[in-house]
Amino acid sequence: MGRSGVVLAMVVLLGGCASVQPISGGEQDVKAPALIHARPPDRSTSFNARAILLEFDERIQLDRVRERMLVSPPLDTAPDVRLVGPTRLEVRLNAPLAPNTTYTFNLGESVKDLTEGNIAAGLSYVVSTGHTVDSGMVAGAVTNAFTGSAAKGILVGLYAAGDTSAFRTGRPAYMTRTDAAGRFTIGNLPQGRFSVMALQDKNGNYRYDLPNEEIAFLDGDHVLITSDSSAAPVDLRVFLPVSARQQVRAYTVTADGALEVVFAKGVDSVRVRDVGREGGSLSWTPEYSTTQDTVLLWPSDTTLLASGRYETQAGSEVVDTLGYRPTRKRPFHTGLAAQLIEGNEGAFIVLRSSRPIAEWDSTRISLRSDSADVPYRIGRKGLRSLALEFEARDGMPLRLLVGPKAVHDIHGGVNDSLRVSLGAAMERSTGTLEVNLSGLDPTRRYILQLLEGQQRVQQEVRVVAADPVVQWKLLSPGMRDLRLIEDMNGNGRWDPGEWATLKQPERTWYHTGSVNIRAAWEVKVDWPIDGR
Repeated sequence: MGRSGVVLAMVVLLGGCASVQPISGGEQDVKAPALIHARPPDRSTSFNARAILLEFDERIQLDRVRERMLVSPPLDTAPDVRLVGPTRLEVRLNAPLAPNTTYTFNLGESVKDLTEGNIAAGLSYVVSTGHTVDSGMVAGAVTNAFTGSAAKGILVGLYAAGDTSAFRTGRPAYMTRTDAAGRFTIGNLPQGRFSVMALQDKNGNYRYDLPNEEIAFLDGDHVLITSDSSAAPVDLRVFLPVSARQQVRAYTVTADGALEVVFAKGVDSVRVRDVGREGGSLSWTPEYSTTQDTVLLWPSDTTLLASGRYETQAGSEVVDTLGYRPTRKRPFHTGLAAQLIEGNEGAFIVLRSSRPIAEWDSTRISLRSDSADVPYRIGRKGLRSLALEFEARDGMPLRLLVGPKAVHDIHGGVNDSLRVSLGAAMERSTGTLEVNLSGLDPTRRYILQLLEGQQRVQQEVRVVAADPVVQWKLLSPGMRDLRLIEDMNGNGRWDPGEWATLKQPERTWYHTGSVNIRAAWEVKVDWPIDGR
């Protein structure tokens, strides 16, 4: 072989050696630790041990045991849990167990494998201090009362029948937590009657004692029959209760100078008084949210407000004394935004201001289509909005020009110029939706809502059983959802429940699957409502 042949062979050899291949570590471990031995054995009777030893099929670690381990019935003194080897853990009891009682130690989410952190979900250890292990069971699901979404991590407890005081001051007799899908099962129960309640236990003390904890409860007692494991599931709807007393939960000063106050429950009227001011003409104009629990209080004068203390009265009750502390510099001009509203009743333009409107000059506001002026009528639509009504044609292009100083706010501020192009939708480019509801209770009132993304309400209408058909026209193409609210008190909004009176939250229903609105199509939806 010549010199060139040797060189070529070496190049090929070196090239082959330089090819680096990744080292394969095999498939990822996704298997959770499995319990292979327990001392005393799982489901032991006549249990009297002071410690429990659990052994797993792989190396394990503990994660937030105090928070995640749940013992049912609850113990007066929490046990100590520690690793006693790479694959074993010990549960040491710090107090004797009650006689003739079945205990369930729910350990699942507190035990993980060491390498991948796979959780031993559903892991439990059951023993009885009596001669038998109880076999009763209750199962069900917890959902958010308004959104219908699954409520994860909710504490579900069983209490002695009719004992509502234990929910506030005691502990449940038996308990568990909901999983990611909102489902729960409480097993190994004695036969009997229990009240079923649920709690978003924010401070981990197993009782409802914080105003921001969500709760749920059944209207009556639930009967547990040990010989029947196919009992109907329990459905609970969790909600944040209406506060027993009115209070201010939060307040701040907005960028445009309003004192924004969030109340514990809805208010019909709000009054503000400067406790240090004598005389003067300071007044506050309230602007209420749709739920009436958040109020923007607009002062007639913003000078020297930072030095005052303001007594806030909701209805006839003085609830708090607040300060006025702006944290942002107020914009020089009053902000304006325009929106074209199209619906069954025609089209109009809403001109919204960032501050309450004192007056406007319609000679500085023009509406044109192509090169022609469009006549309009203008009037107040709300504290911070004006409505421009006009005769709309199918697909007509619109251009709105709002000149400087056309809108004056209550503080003497004025707007800057606003130019915006709007266009009335062409009928053939929009769709129509007709909803036919059935199964409505003729004694009750309802609200049907058309929802856009993130459950934003696009349109809503009140409905009764005698007139169950709703039609929406000129809808832009896209996916929509439907929500029906049972408006028990007829106030036009959804209301949560009350703990003091054991009043359930108003019911909501969501149509199964989204509705696809198509251009030039009329979509009809028949929606039977299950009123149970």
